[in-house]
Amino acid sequence: MRKIQISDHFKMSTILLFALPSIGMQIVDNTYQIADGFFISNYIGEAAFEAENLIFPPLLIVMSVGLMFGTGASALISKELGEGKKERAKKLLSMTIGVLTAVGILLSALLYILVPSISRWVGASEAMMEGCITYGRILAIFMPFQMLSMAFHSLLITADRPGLGLITTISNAVANILLDWLFVAVFKWGMRGAAIATGLAWLISAIIPTVYFFNKKHELHFVKPQMDIKALGQSLYNGGSEMVDAISYALVAVIYNLQLIRYLGDDGVGAYAVSEYVGGLFIAVFYGVSMSIVPVVGYHLGKGNKEELHCLKRYGLILMGIFGVIMAGLSIALADPISRIFVGYNDVLTALSTHALRIISFSFLLGGITTYSSSYFTGLNQGTASMAIAIVKGLAGPLAMVYLLPLLMGNDGLWYSTPAAEVMALLTAIGFFAWWAKKGEAKALAETQEERE
Repeated sequence: MRKIQISDHFKMSTILLFALPSIGMQIVDNTYQIADGFFISNYIGEAAFEAENLIFPPLLIVMSVGLMFGTGASALISKELGEGKKERAKKLLSMTIGVLTAVGILLSALLYILVPSISRWVGASEAMMEGCITYGRILAIFMPFQMLSMAFHSLLITADRPGLGLITTISNAVANILLDWLFVAVFKWGMRGAAIATGLAWLISAIIPTVYFFNKKHELHFVKPQMDIKALGQSLYNGGSEMVDAISYALVAVIYNLQLIRYLGDDGVGAYAVSEYVGGLFIAVFYGVSMSIVPVVGYHLGKGNKEELHCLKRYGLILMGIFGVIMAGLSIALADPISRIFVGYNDVLTALSTHALRIISFSFLLGGITTYSSSYFTGLNQGTASMAIAIVKGLAGPLAMVYLLPLLMGNDGLWYSTPAAEVMALLTAIGFFAWWAKKGEAKALAETQEERE
């Protein structure tokens, strides 16, 4: 089978085939927290399981800086490639990774210092505090590697090497699972072992792409970096929507946990964790497709290919709708057995987790469409539209609903807040697509034509 490139014509099947490595990357990338959760819950205990899920969302906020750098730079670099400016694309790549490395080291040190305060802020009880601090501080040490790894996800797609990204992610997951088993189940190192296992897996996933981009035989590789403040600013602004999406998820998780403790006690945190593990795997499919099309859209924008941009929008949204129906159905059908895998030792927690997962499953019906819409606008270098959808989907909508719906519906309102937020995000996306069709597209293509000339 011929290798699909970002310059090709894309139909629904082409989008899916092109995105398969990215889907695999996203799914496998989710396994490290799931593996930690499984081993921590079943070998250390319920309190440790809840501690891990309290401290992980703040860690995700720091990780998302890498996602912002990588996704934003990917859209800009692919546009340069579409315009035939290969040397500039290499300089942008080198600058992005150089700046991210420095930022990662600074944030790692700051995070290590703040972990105890963060643990108290997210509502950790005395029983959870030690686990939160141990897990959080060890992962803070490895954080620069994870930030680089998240940036490389998009950059490897731009380099037409999504397969290498999948290999990297699989290596990450296999290492993490094996080390979790060794450190937690065999050596009995507790939370320290789970954190070290994850950190070493992060290290692996950063080293492999770094080696690739240092090889000058590849078309897109590291060169002597040249600082370009304007390009860096544009890249960060454009990738801001993806960072906002990740930060929103983390902040919402923190607020959800606080609300769950308020309404349901510590068991609410455990039930939410189970739903997030399952949701994370399904949403990984949405993100895999959506992230893979960012450089494709950017490339065809650079080429001024209006018809191809329309195909990418139409076929991508249809594909996400189909996936949404499948994901919702699977989640509802498998809610009980999935819950038993993680918390089967507690019948009350199992029942609560099953109930929560079945309600949250309705969010998958629209989740793929809204995620794809945000990434599509990122590829168009329309950071404002992309960020607005991401904010409504991941932050404003969930926060408004998680406070409002429990007042109107009781405890179930906590779970219905996620589907309600997706409805709000869909309406936002529809508004921006209408604006793009009426005004934005013609202006953007005209500007691209002027740049090429």
